[in-house]
Amino acid sequence: MNKTFIIFTLVSALFVSAVTTVLSQTHLISPIILFPVLSLIVPILLRRADQFRDTLAVSMKYHVHSWAIANVFIFFTTILTFTIDNALLALILFFIAYFLVQLLIELIALLMTMFFGRQRRFGIIDEAIDMCMYILPVPFIYIGSILYIDIYSMSFLSIYARAIDTNLLFAELLLLVITLFVFVMYMYPRAGIHKFPRLVRIIITAVMWLAMNAHILYGGYVPEFVKALMPIVLPIYQGNALVFFTPGLIEASFIIAAVFIGRIVELGVVKAMLKRS
Repeated sequence: MNKTFIIFTLVSALFVSAVTTVLSQTHLISPIILFPVLSLIVPILLRRADQFRDTLAVSMKYHVHSWAIANVFIFFTTILTFTIDNALLALILFFIAYFLVQLLIELIALLMTMFFGRQRRFGIIDEAIDMCMYILPVPFIYIGSILYIDIYSMSFLSIYARAIDTNLLFAELLLLVITLFVFVMYMYPRAGIHKFPRLVRIIITAVMWLAMNAHILYGGYVPEFVKALMPIVLPIYQGNALVFFTPGLIEASFIIAAVFIGRIVELGVVKAMLKRS
């Protein structure tokens, strides 16, 4: 973390938090709209300034990824819900909250830039970890925000049941789109890679990932000892923050397994092609 990054982050956070706090008091625009827009656009525009153009260590594509993670967490997570009666205190606290969130966005972006810019020494393991890091945060923060709801303490549960089911369906579609997009973009055959074996790998990886998820979600066989552990490992609808972590870890195991299987099939196709030539 250098001086340039610190200045960039502080300027971004001050501008975003100040403008959001002031304009939200005019009631011309909701902070629910204003903050996400400013927190995304301001750092991208500031990055173009001469002071930051060549020296800033943060990649803007990871700023966008970090922005998505932070905003999904803020706007969909009930774990941070609170109310304040004093208007002035609320204003100060909201300013501080916006400021801290913007700092967090840029810090996460820096960590992601460093993580994805690391030297890769472990081949397929690095690839699998990279894909997990691209895929998991956004959909599983959203899924966690749904599974965190304590339905046993809510009145009129029947009113919320359909909304919960709809949101879970949307979360599944979001996960599907992001996962398939990452598989295609990450494993797309670039220079020096045989196109046909890589295409086979992408298809096999996607099919295996879909099969593993479908098996779990739609009534496939699960060993009894796993079923016995599920209420402890995955305490859904109980207001337990563990649901923000364990579903993602389970999904990571599916992604890693699918990536390994796809790679093994790709190597088999390459060997078969070499034998024929």
